[in-house]
Amino acid sequence: MALTDPLVRRTGAPISVAARRESKRAASSRAVLPWRLRRLPLLYKVLIANAAIVVFGAVVGTWLTVLTVRHSQDDDPYGLAFGFALLGTVLSVVVNFLVLRAAFRSLISLERTATAVRQGDLTVRAEPASFGDPQVAHLAETFNATLDELARDRGELRSLASQVIRAQEEERKRISRELHDDTAQVLFAQLLRLTALKASPNLEVSRAAGALEGSTAEALEGVRRLALELRPPALDDLGLLAALGDLAQRFGEQLGIPVDYQARGPRGRLPAEVELVLYRVAQEALTNVAKHARASHVWIDLDRTLEDVSISVRDDGRGFDPAAATASDGRGIGLGLFGMEERVALVGGKFKIWPRRGGGTEIFAFIPLSHGAGQERQTPPGTTA
Repeated sequence: MALTDPLVRRTGAPISVAARRESKRAASSRAVLPWRLRRLPLLYKVLIANAAIVVFGAVVGTWLTVLTVRHSQDDDPYGLAFGFALLGTVLSVVVNFLVLRAAFRSLISLERTATAVRQGDLTVRAEPASFGDPQVAHLAETFNATLDELARDRGELRSLASQVIRAQEEERKRISRELHDDTAQVLFAQLLRLTALKASPNLEVSRAAGALEGSTAEALEGVRRLALELRPPALDDLGLLAALGDLAQRFGEQLGIPVDYQARGPRGRLPAEVELVLYRVAQEALTNVAKHARASHVWIDLDRTLEDVSISVRDDGRGFDPAAATASDGRGIGLGLFGMEERVALVGGKFKIWPRRGGGTEIFAFIPLSHGAGQERQTPPGTTA
């Protein structure tokens, strides 16, 4: 029989099964012991470390004292006592520092994670520490689980918001088409009849037809303007550059102030969802300017590269507090800002708003483009900013 067992090789005789089990159990206990020590609470780790220092100082210090006194000719015991006290203090500080640094590593990681989450980064997680306090480790696991659940909830909320926004855009498109094809056509036919009635020899009929013609023309113009605001045909037919130019012109005429529009970069068509998001951001920003800013000048800048596209809407109005407006406004600003931010986030972009130096507000949206996204659709001939 091959002597493979270490005890058999040492003694030259086989050992029993019970002895073999006892040997394995002892080895397992020796392996588990350090792990149990690492999982002790911080209080007990510090207590054990300080007790070890006291025992070490009592035993080794006494032995060194006796040894030094026997071989030393110095009659000054105070210097010797001071030296041993200093050595014990330094040793105690060093051991406590090492133990506490290892134990508080998980707390430091938890603090960094909390700071990152407070700044808006929900992808970070607290790192586990092998020598940390089990209570702190449990707190870190709970914190990580909460962040995971929050990320899932945000994903579901974003998916729901995406469905709501898509349904809203489809409904806008349907209503705009019906207004343009049905209501506007009926009003236009009615306008032609009233124009014909103005030529009636009956003076009263002619006057009534003239009054009705004016109100019908105003209603027709309002329907067309509403259809354009709901879903401008230029956005689908000509692209974002032409749609933004038309938007700036219409709002400039409506507000009676200059609205400068500049587009820089490639002229190719962007993905349809990106064009729609940028158009809605500009539209909502101009709507807020018309309702609340009391501005005398507005600037719209569209900057595009092969990798990204951004839009900026600035005004020189009275400005407002974005935090207060988002929290509770009562005039509709908060919902508009939330809608813009959600739309931009759905296409992977970033949305910012801040007061301008010297007065006014700037709204900025940045959207990165996927590889080749800027070349998916070509600009129709003759399209300019």
